[in-house]
Amino acid sequence: IPSPSPLAFAFTATAMLIYQTLDNMDGKQSRKTGSSSPLGLLFDHGCDAINSVFGSAVWVSALGLSPATDQWQILALVVAPMAAFYVTTWEEYYTHHLILPIFNGPTEGLLMGATLFACTSVLGVEYWHGYEWYNNVFGPYVFAYLPGRITSVIVPADGLRNCDMVPIITMLGLGQEVFLTKGLPMVHKFGIRCLRELFPMISLVVAPILIGSADSTILERHPRVCLHVIAGIFVEAVTQLMLDHMTSRPYRAVRPCIVPLWAYTALVWFGLIGPQMADELLISYQMFLVAHLYMKFSVIIHEICDLLQIWCFDIVTPYPKKNKQA
Repeated sequence: IPSPSPLAFAFTATAMLIYQTLDNMDGKQSRKTGSSSPLGLLFDHGCDAINSVFGSAVWVSALGLSPATDQWQILALVVAPMAAFYVTTWEEYYTHHLILPIFNGPTEGLLMGATLFACTSVLGVEYWHGYEWYNNVFGPYVFAYLPGRITSVIVPADGLRNCDMVPIITMLGLGQEVFLTKGLPMVHKFGIRCLRELFPMISLVVAPILIGSADSTILERHPRVCLHVIAGIFVEAVTQLMLDHMTSRPYRAVRPCIVPLWAYTALVWFGLIGPQMADELLISYQMFLVAHLYMKFSVIIHEICDLLQIWCFDIVTPYPKKNKQA
């Protein structure tokens, strides 16, 4: 498959920088103009959640990763931003404060993503399939000090490509944020029971690994469908966590959209269905998620607008007042 034009990645880098700027300005602007509302929060963070999978998909393309041979790299790049987003929302659910680390996704993460796209537009996709990072930096200064048993397992005979190092660095940064910066302090403060709200995100990590282990060609057969399913489950779970935080309601970790995921995982893992049936069920699952999310968000937006007496995307037109009957 030919790689996209370098201009496409240059445009993506520019668009991501614009997105980063606007994403960091919208909250301050709404508070300055007095137009902030729970609906705005839902739209802001909800669109960020939806956008995460598109950003990850473009990263996969920019690194020239193949669904046939680079499955763990793709899973790491897709799941890592989602996990960081979900854990931050989970922390906000308990603490009622959105706490971002000094090095965070909305600022430095997007800046690094834009830099990656800019490098691809200048150096080409082929650069990421070289071994410069490993041969000149990580090999002699990092992996050389690890036990031989570890390096023999994780490092191929010819070394790690540049496009392998990107997801490895991403996962190391994610682990530090999830476990050390947020996970352990949350357990210490709120107890181990607070971990149950992480079940949807844990499912999005474990289930694809099990499915890919049982059927290694499913991502190659339907890369877009797999991304859509993961994105749909993530968006449904994290936006519901936002809503329950806004309304002070308990969060139901076992989401209705996740139950079919584990049923599908069991069918594939135990070999109860063949590739054709697995494909049909996966596509049906995707269609179910799209319909469910459309209906859910339509109802939520309508209810919030009616409760706050505002229009969606319109802060100028007055909302018609309801006639109060005696």
